[in-house]
Amino acid sequence: MRTIGAWCGVILLVVGAAAALAELLTLVQGAPATLSPGAIWFRLHANSLVGFQALIEKGPLPWLWPPIQVVLTLSSWLLLLPAGLLLVFACRARLRA
Repeated sequence: MRTIGAWCGVILLVVGAAAALAELLTLVQGAPATLSPGAIWFRLHANSLVGFQALIEKGPLPWLWPPIQVVLTLSSWLLLLPAGLLLVFACRARLRA
């Protein structure tokens, strides 16, 4: 299980680095746009994002939508890189003494 977790962490690190590079190249070209999970979700399937928002807001936990919205507006690399580092360090092989 540790090996799978470590590889998932490495994949998250690679994808996070690619997202950071894409955002950096966008800024260098003069278009100040962030690559956020919410924007990616909206481009892939806008109706499911709206439906998820309605599910959360109309359901038993309406107070939960503002924190989710904050997470969805962060840059993707801000979510992917720390999660990848956490997985890599949590799942690394322990050295035996």
